[in-house]
Amino acid sequence: MPTKKQGRPRPTVTLCGIADEKVRQEALDTAIRAFTRPEGMERHLELSLWQGELFDPEDTRVAVAEGRAVSLVVLTPRMIRFGPVKVPAMSVGPVGTHDHYRKRGYSTAVMNDASARMKAKGILIAYLVGISGFYNRFGYYPFMARSSVKFFREPAETELRPARLRAMTRKDLPSVRRLYDEATAGRICAAVRDDKVWDWLLRPGGHTWIFRVPKVILDARGRLCGYLTMEPKGELNIREIIVRQEEESCRVALGAMVREARRREVKEITLPLPWDDALTVFLRQYVRAEFTMASDATGGALMKIVDFPALMRRLGPLFAQRWKRAGKGLPAGKFTLSSEIGSVGLTVTRGSARVGDPAGGPRVRIPQRWLSGMITGYYPLSEVAPRPGAVVPSRLMPVLEVLFPSGWPFVYQGDNM
Repeated sequence: MPTKKQGRPRPTVTLCGIADEKVRQEALDTAIRAFTRPEGMERHLELSLWQGELFDPEDTRVAVAEGRAVSLVVLTPRMIRFGPVKVPAMSVGPVGTHDHYRKRGYSTAVMNDASARMKAKGILIAYLVGISGFYNRFGYYPFMARSSVKFFREPAETELRPARLRAMTRKDLPSVRRLYDEATAGRICAAVRDDKVWDWLLRPGGHTWIFRVPKVILDARGRLCGYLTMEPKGELNIREIIVRQEEESCRVALGAMVREARRREVKEITLPLPWDDALTVFLRQYVRAEFTMASDATGGALMKIVDFPALMRRLGPLFAQRWKRAGKGLPAGKFTLSSEIGSVGLTVTRGSARVGDPAGGPRVRIPQRWLSGMITGYYPLSEVAPRPGAVVPSRLMPVLEVLFPSGWPFVYQGDNM
């Protein structure tokens, strides 16, 4: 018997996937008990995340203790775009522990197991929505803020074009994919959606909030100008919207949304969009709108860098592109970029920027707390450099600001579990 001073005994736990049907059903029960919307969670897992070509039963990591599955982490593969570079990633969640087995180390065990699986599979980043106080210990830190634009229906009616909505079908997917690729081509942190992802979104993904009720936006001539997803009833809750990157299509999209808002007797329309999206720019310029960026020091959109040196090497072409665009006048040389999770060497010359092994020269240190946000552009280097633990030589500030510029990272709803 352990004494009170010794505390609880370490839990005996087996870590596995959900290929076994008994484990799968117990994992589902655990997830349902862990969240406040049991019916929604059951649909989310059984009809969406655990269906289709993207599903691998080994990507749901489960802690089995005392003869049953007591904790789980669901991993869903994604490829995330950093401008021209595609980075293998995982969307993480749901994460939950059976209410009778909490505070016994099971969630820690399964989260560490999930990290090991991601590293073994060559995943370089992982992202989730959660509470920083819990996820920081596993290396997850803020990398973006959720943003939205809100406007009133009636004033917007003077700027719209006639439009209608129609249910999205598989025949629409080639056109929809081109629109999405055009809108996200240069973005940091938008997911790359290949044919498998689009097929999954339209079928299993549509059963829950991931890609709920997808509709295409058509103009008066029947041309496809964009798409959106939304809740089928009640308030006009638009979860994802992409339009052709031109003013006329923005006006058509506005017409479709105003028409739907009028049908539902809704006066306000809110869209989850980044600040620099074409539709956001149009609304800022032609419609009285309110833009909101919601950050939260205790949680929100969090990212884990699974393998920092490998990620930096993967981003080498992006750094080279940024350096080339910056032009002349910047100092050449080499330096080492380091953090608690690894180090790399960067060499910059007049015409190129290269990533390699740690090299000589000055040393730049960025604490892990700020690293994810700096890489995505959410935290400008000018904000990171003064933080405790950061070491950024002043003469390297212009170089680092070219390699890591500030920006508007954004993950769309269909890729954010």
